[in-house]
Formats: sequence, structure tokens, C-alpha cells
Amino acid sequence: MKGGILLSAGGVRVPAVLNDTVAARDFKRRLPLAVSGTRSGGGYRFPAAVGCFDPEETQIGWKNGDIAISGGWLRVFFDGEEASENSAGIMVIAHIGEEALDFIKKLPDNVRLKIEDEDRII
Repeated sequence: MKGGILLSAGGVRVPAVLNDTVAARDFKRRLPLAVSGTRSGGGYRFPAAVGCFDPEETQIGWKNGDIAISGGWLRVFFDGEEASENSAGIMVIAHIGEEALDFIKKLPDNVRLKIEDEDRII
């Protein structure tokens, strides 16, 4: 399903590429979406409704730039992949390119994030 989403917060717009997973397809159907969340460790976390996913598509750990859904949270990871090997049940749905991670890191501790389907932005 390679598709794009756009994350917007604090005047910053960051593109991400969706994975071809059940959870990513389900997430894309819910867009546009606006969520409020906080910085937590090496990323941000936002409350998120549990959607469709295939347990076979979960993984242990994340890569910097991954966007994941797990445990009722939407997470945007910008750091900490080297210490993420103890985090099980991660459902990665998208990835932000390394060149955009600095923009994410500079967002405030509390942030309102708007997520849109790039194909539907006018």
C-alpha cells in the first residue's frame, strides 16, 4: 500500500510513508485525525483507539522515525532505538525519514498533532 501521510504540529509539516500492514490500512481510513499528546522518552505518545491489526505483524523494538500503534497509544519515535529491544508488541504503521527527525525532536513537550492522508490534501 505505499502511501504517504503528513504530520503537522507547531507550524512544522513532516511527511511519513505508511507500511503495507493491516494496521496501517486501518489507520489511513481514520484520517484526518487530530490528537494531543506528550513527549515520553525517545518520542511522543498520543491516546489512540485500538484498530485492526494482525498479531503476526507486530515486532519487538522500533527504529528512530517509526510511527507505531500499541497498547492504546499512537507513538512517534525519534530516538532510543538502541534501547528498544525490550519493547514487545509494537505495530509499526509508518516511518519518518531521518532528514525530518530533527523537526520532530524540536516540538514542545505537549503537542497537538494533525495527521492527514497526503493523497487527500488539497
